[in-house]
Amino acid sequence: MKKKNTMALTAILSLGLILAACGNDNAKDKEANNKAQVEEKADTETKDKTSKENDAEKKEESTSDQKMDEVSLADWEGKWNSMSAYLDKNEVQEAFTDLAKKENTDEESAKKAYVEKRHCDFNGLEIEGNKVKFYNEFPDEGKEATAEVEYKYVDKQEVKHGNHMLEWDIFEAVSPDAEYKYLLMMPIHGEESLTHFHMRYGNDKDELLGEEKWFPTFVKPNTTDQQIMDEITE
Repeated sequence: MKKKNTMALTAILSLGLILAACGNDNAKDKEANNKAQVEEKADTETKDKTSKENDAEKKEESTSDQKMDEVSLADWEGKWNSMSAYLDKNEVQEAFTDLAKKENTDEESAKKAYVEKRHCDFNGLEIEGNKVKFYNEFPDEGKEATAEVEYKYVDKQEVKHGNHMLEWDIFEAVSPDAEYKYLLMMPIHGEESLTHFHMRYGNDKDELLGEEKWFPTFVKPNTTDQQIMDEITE
């Protein structure tokens, strides 16, 4: 009888050990499964994040490419007169008197500052396709262009000017021999009063972007003296 009890106890203990072992194995399996699920989730999240980043990069590149395609010198196509060539005409001098009063300064100082603001080393442009012709006179005067240069669009930059942001489209000369490596162009505007655009030219892009008081301006050949006067006193 004692022997039977001993055997029964041994069997119970063995069964307990087996169950405990099974429990440990189940716990280990559960832990392993949980770990695998966590790793799988992390891997999925990483892939999703990478996919989203790639999509964002592709979208950004696509947007950039689209902008590159959208901007062309042809947007400024036509003949244009430099506003600076109008500023010494007798017909517009009265505008500097009004400008001086507006800015509370003398007429000489007012005109000097304005002329410097609109200064340009050439008096006319003719834009056709991706090519720009530069003139010493107004293009409609029939004189030969001093240069003809092909440009390509390379960038768009925004710079702060006072309380405003100015947007420049930047074009680079195709030929390394061009007198002006860069042209910075603002969109045409002012159609309701004086159709015009602002442009900068030179060989140092950053220096051109950093200018604070230089805005060469180009107007349509049919611009009147009164329109020029109104622009001066605006």
